[in-house]
Amino acid sequence: MTEEVRQRKRISIKETFNKYVPEFNEENMFWAQVLAAVVVGLVTLVLLWRLLRGTSKRRAILLMGLCESGKTHLFSQLCYGTDVTSVTSIKESVGEYSSGKKSLTMYDLPGHERIRYGLFEKVKKLARAIIFVVDSATIQKDVRDVAEFLYSTLCDGAVQSGGLRVLVVCNKQDLKLARAAALIQKTLEKEMNLLRVTRASQLQSVGEGSNNNSFLGRQGQDFEFSHLSPLKVEFVETTAKGGENLAPVISWLQQMA
Repeated sequence: MTEEVRQRKRISIKETFNKYVPEFNEENMFWAQVLAAVVVGLVTLVLLWRLLRGTSKRRAILLMGLCESGKTHLFSQLCYGTDVTSVTSIKESVGEYSSGKKSLTMYDLPGHERIRYGLFEKVKKLARAIIFVVDSATIQKDVRDVAEFLYSTLCDGAVQSGGLRVLVVCNKQDLKLARAAALIQKTLEKEMNLLRVTRASQLQSVGEGSNNNSFLGRQGQDFEFSHLSPLKVEFVETTAKGGENLAPVISWLQQMA
């Protein structure tokens, strides 16, 4: 192909406009570009405003976990700085956690299996983050129940779409049988890996009506909490009763406020 033919094939956008819209001169093109930039800028600002407004409405921290995991002790210490007598409840408790001039609304959700999901459904759209409390002394015995509860929570559409941060609080570290946070994390990962296989089989049998969010982690790899991006799951150790060693939880809450 000769150089002359190549040059004929190189038709710029400007030449095309001049051919089909002769009146669209260089000055008009400049103002069209300015107008397009303004429109893009306005659309971007509107989207950011909506995003920030939606985030600002999420001022709730949900305390979740099995019964007798120590949620109510943690809730009382964070909101009121004191211990309370823990009793079985059928409704959520609500309090305020303050950090300087900022505050968060704390929801202590009952852990009873028959009511916990219904109460979670009621307030989950308000959640900025979740604190999931685990009894470090009984985790070996309750690991299946804990894993199922945590798995279902992480699968929820509101949690997934909100990219919520989750703090797993390994409570009751003062007890002799308490497991360390790192060991509890590994134990839960192993159990949730098995649970994921069961959930995947159930999904295949249910068909198209199933929840697409029910598979957590990466296909073809063993389950790890680090694979749940954009969700971020962290583990800390504490003893809520008496307010001992609450620093890791308080530090995390200050980041949320």
